[in-house]
Amino acid sequence: MIEEKYVKETPSLVACNRNFTSKAIEGYTTLIKEHKMEIKTEGSGLCPNRLQNVDAYLKRIVDSGRVAGAGGLIIRHGVWAYRKSFGMQDIADKIPLQNDSIYRIYSMTKTFTVAAAMTLYERGLFKLHDPIGEFLPAFTNMQVARHDSRGCMELIPARSPITFQHLFTMTSGIPYPGGQSYSARFLAGANEKIAGDGKGLTTARIVDAAAQAPLCFHPGEYWMYGFSHDVLGRLIEVLSGKSLSHYMEEVIFKPLGLRDTAFYVPAEKQGRLCKAYDFTEQGLTEITGLDTDAGKPFPPAFESGGGGLASTLDDVGRYALMLLNAGKLDGERVLSRKTIDLIRRNHVAPSQLQHFGFPGMAGYGYGLGVRTMLDTGAAGLNGSTGEWAWDGMLGTWYCVDPAEDLAAVFLIQRRPGGNDDLPKRFAQTVYAAIDD
Repeated sequence: MIEEKYVKETPSLVACNRNFTSKAIEGYTTLIKEHKMEIKTEGSGLCPNRLQNVDAYLKRIVDSGRVAGAGGLIIRHGVWAYRKSFGMQDIADKIPLQNDSIYRIYSMTKTFTVAAAMTLYERGLFKLHDPIGEFLPAFTNMQVARHDSRGCMELIPARSPITFQHLFTMTSGIPYPGGQSYSARFLAGANEKIAGDGKGLTTARIVDAAAQAPLCFHPGEYWMYGFSHDVLGRLIEVLSGKSLSHYMEEVIFKPLGLRDTAFYVPAEKQGRLCKAYDFTEQGLTEITGLDTDAGKPFPPAFESGGGGLASTLDDVGRYALMLLNAGKLDGERVLSRKTIDLIRRNHVAPSQLQHFGFPGMAGYGYGLGVRTMLDTGAAGLNGSTGEWAWDGMLGTWYCVDPAEDLAAVFLIQRRPGGNDDLPKRFAQTVYAAIDD
């Protein structure tokens, strides 16, 4: 039983300076018992011998020096069939990676934001085609930065307003700040301006600044990865009357028992936080400055709906299992089956898919904030049509596969995250273990 295994291992965890108290150990053991997370292969339809390929892969990327540590989790037919961690949480302090280590999940946060927003959709508080300017007036009368045939930039009125669907599907034209476009540079400058005025970088102020930047294109014209889901996070606050973190706690974290998922890592949990590393030809180098507050020991003023959460293998696994179970887990319904179906279907037209800008997304379409598999041949993956979820910048990844009744999680903390390499190879070993 996993409860017994965990208790037997706790002395080594304490010896590894992971700041566990007897109360914390007791609490975590209780958590495991409540969630009934016994690791076994019986009933999963996964071959125990073939799961050794998963072991071998995770060990190989650690032993080769490509990552400091790697964790993997597989759930199939409701059975928690695999959960292991290899390598180091902190190389310098020689702290081994554990199954309860905490990771910055970056853009995997987007799927939590989408789920939270859709709980408000289910209450009839907005329609997908509603203009967001009805709720955030700063986003009315948007302009688009356009270059004419001579290469000169001009600002023109947007042909149509930004809608909720544009935000969900990354077709709003709102860029991330700091890129090469005029709009991205404008947004970066606006952020720098409010950062220096002494009033604080709150979620509301940062999103208002985004509204001042011209769009990169007319809403709905193209797909472009950007700041859309951070704006969606602010809309959740406006519609719910609560901060993004409090609303997520109410409708996702607490109902699902996600004890370690938040926009920061409290002081008592800092000993479980993974270090992040840059990977170069010279090897791994610790990243001393990250553009996220997720690993800090205090709540941030800006709660990033696009990339601000920290989480663990178990928490991401439970969240993924809720999505796999059509919105319900352990008697708690977060979303309806029909809403899950709406989230995971492709919403992006072929004309927009040509701008789907990640090499690892070949074969995928894009739903409401999630990749969704359209063509396994084009993807080169032994997976299933309809597999869906999203990734994170430091190599965090998970998938939800209704066809195989499977959810899998892969977590590392490395830049670049290898979004088109390391997680995909993990997925190959997972699918190769199916034996029914």
